[in-house]
Amino acid sequence: MVTRKLLTASAVGLSVGLLAQHATGAEIPGVQKAPQATEYVVDSQLFRNEIDGYVRDLNRQLRETLSEDLRRELSPKIVLASNELRARS
Repeated sequence: MVTRKLLTASAVGLSVGLLAQHATGAEIPGVQKAPQATEYVVDSQLFRNEIDGYVRDLNRQLRETLSEDLRRELSPKIVLASNELRARS
């Protein structure tokens, strides 16, 4: 008798829980709206100066990096050539 009451209560609880989950999954989600767009006023000369400065700095960094890479590429060839001359003489 006690077992039947426990099984009945757990079966009812399980079925109600499953039905509740199914019902919440079927609800229509709320509509999301995009946030309000804010306008920014930027001085065109200031913007142009900042972009020019950024491009100059980027060009300088690229030149330095390429120069370092070129030095690394050329130095092993020079070392190999000098070692080869020493081995022959």
